[in-house]
Amino acid sequence: MTSLRITGSVGIAAKNNVNDVKAVQMALNALNNLLISTPKLTVDGRLGSKPETSKTVSAIKLFQKKQLGMVNPDGKIDVNGNTQRTINTLLANNAASATKTIVLPTTTAYWLKTAEAEIGQKEVAGTAANPRILEYFSAGKFWGTDDSGGKNAWCGCFVAWVMKQHGFEPVKNAFRAKEWVNFGKQISTPVSGAIGIKSRSGGGHVAFVVGQSADGNYLFMLGGNQSNSVQVSRYKKDVWDHFVVPSSYNADNATLPVYTSSAENAGSEA
Repeated sequence: MTSLRITGSVGIAAKNNVNDVKAVQMALNALNNLLISTPKLTVDGRLGSKPETSKTVSAIKLFQKKQLGMVNPDGKIDVNGNTQRTINTLLANNAASATKTIVLPTTTAYWLKTAEAEIGQKEVAGTAANPRILEYFSAGKFWGTDDSGGKNAWCGCFVAWVMKQHGFEPVKNAFRAKEWVNFGKQISTPVSGAIGIKSRSGGGHVAFVVGQSADGNYLFMLGGNQSNSVQVSRYKKDVWDHFVVPSSYNADNATLPVYTSSAENAGSEA
C-alpha cells in the first residue's frame, strides 16, 4: 500500500464509509511497525455501534499520539487532514525502501544481519519520534525523546542497540560516535562487520562496514542517522579513522567483499 485515499472522515464523530474504514485499517496495518506491540486490525470496514471503543479508533489515537505528538488525540482522520498526510508520508517512505534491493555479502560477523534487518527505519519530523529509534536511544543510554534534529544524532545508539542484541556491552557514552574507538579491539584494515569511526563537522560518525567498491576506493557502510535513516551509504575509504571489532572476534579470517547492491551516496549524519 503506497497511500491512503478516503472520500470522507473516519473515526469518532466521522462519516465512516465502509470502504474508507477499510482503507484506514489497511494503512494502519501497513504501518504496524510504528505501533509497537499492537496487533494488526481486522480489515472489515466496521467500527461497531460505539466507534470510540473500537480497536481501529484506538489504533488511530495511538498513531496520532506517537507520530503526531498529540497529547489528546481525537481519534479521527479527516480528508487531507494532518493525520492522513502523515500516514501517506510514512507509507511513501516504506514504498521507497521496498523498491531498493539490499543484499549484504556473506560474512562471519553475525551481528550484521541484525543491523541489516533495521534498514528503512527513519526519523519522524517534528516532536514525534519513531518508537524503534527510541529503542536505539535506550541502548545507547541517550536521554533524548525526539529522533530528529542535529542535537539528536543517533548513529552511536544504533550501533549500541545492534551489539546489545548479541550480548556485547556498548562503550560508555555509546551515544557519542567517537567513543566507539574504545570498543573491543582495533584492526588496521576494514573487514565486513567491523565498526568504523570517523570525524565530521561538529562531532563523529559510526557505522558498520559491509563491503567495498570494485576499485577499493570506497567503503559501503550500514549505519543509523545516515540521511536521517538506517541505510547503506557509500563513503570514500580514507575518511574513516578507526575500525574495531569485538575482542572475541577473529578478524584474521574475515574478508572485505565487493558490494554490488543498492546504496546511497554519503549524506547528512546529524
